[in-house]
Amino acid sequence: MTSESAAVLEDMAMDCAEINQRDVLLINNQHSKNYPPLYTENNVELMLNYVYEYPINSLIKIDEELSFELVPSGHLLGSCQIMLYITIDNAKKSILVTGDIGNKQVKNRFVGEYQQVRSADLVIGEATYGDKPTLKTGKKERRNDLEKFKSIIDTQIKELNGRVIIPCFAQSRIQQLSLMVYQMYKDSEWKPKTYIDSPLSIKIFNDYQKCLSGKDKEDFDEMLESNFLTFIKESEDSKYLVASNEPCLILSTSGMCQVGRIRHHLKRCIPDPNATCLFVGFCTDGSLGAILKDDTRTSITIDQKEYPCRCAVYNLKSMSGHSPFNQLVENYTEINCNKIVLHHGSSKAKDTLKKALEKEFAKKCKSTRVIIANSSLKFNL
Repeated sequence: MTSESAAVLEDMAMDCAEINQRDVLLINNQHSKNYPPLYTENNVELMLNYVYEYPINSLIKIDEELSFELVPSGHLLGSCQIMLYITIDNAKKSILVTGDIGNKQVKNRFVGEYQQVRSADLVIGEATYGDKPTLKTGKKERRNDLEKFKSIIDTQIKELNGRVIIPCFAQSRIQQLSLMVYQMYKDSEWKPKTYIDSPLSIKIFNDYQKCLSGKDKEDFDEMLESNFLTFIKESEDSKYLVASNEPCLILSTSGMCQVGRIRHHLKRCIPDPNATCLFVGFCTDGSLGAILKDDTRTSITIDQKEYPCRCAVYNLKSMSGHSPFNQLVENYTEINCNKIVLHHGSSKAKDTLKKALEKEFAKKCKSTRVIIANSSLKFNL
């Protein structure tokens, strides 16, 4: 993996191990079972002994039959596509695994440029926004959303003495937004009181300090040294913040609102007409975040309790770090390949993208097959 991915791996894996153990304990208690967790902190410690860092765009040889290359995907700090080269019966085959692909038109901070792969025998790719062909996330939309973002903070916090909560992913998104807000207000007389309420995010802030370089590190360090952000680590401090009436901006995890401290902030803010919930990223269908984005709802159920929807809800779509539909089509159709397997995304997203890709390949007189992955899928390279 890249050095940036390695820098955040331990904290993220340890956090996930803790969640695994907590979840399996709950399941066992509810159903009188004795299931083991998927993995524990001890497993993470063992795994870390086998982590190796490699540079991007370099061919890494494992043995005579297998080598690989890391190609920037433009999605998160250090994130890459993986190109595998496999020799089978003296024939060399290539498999591209894209992972999540970033937005080429609007690059977020701390993220490298997406690099297009031109050829592969097989592509295993994502389809996150595969069902949103009308979604526009270009530079114009980003400018408009940045203006709206600042207007919401000014109006809700400064003028109405309310609070704005932003569900965030602990890695990348919360760091990007923190710097964005800091740079918006660092030269202003009035600055929104800004809280980071996420223990994992706090650890990753420290990881970023160690692995960022150049202008990114300079700006990031300046933000942290300014004391613009207030970090909430202890659960008691988080509970106090939830209960307070302080006008403020709160960035908390998780981004889809499925778990984490954000749920407590939502319980407090959803019934409050002076509160705002601001979404800046993707939420999968069925998640609490996706349900909240549905502005036709009059109430929301969280942890078996119903809350009336009185807060304002905004969804700034251009802020997402995912490649939009038109770019996915462009990226995949520029690859000379035999097969594309769509494995990540909703069923609707994969089906819609599959049809669009088949149409584009037909226009280009290409015979590339587009396949939707399932658990029993097998084929020969």
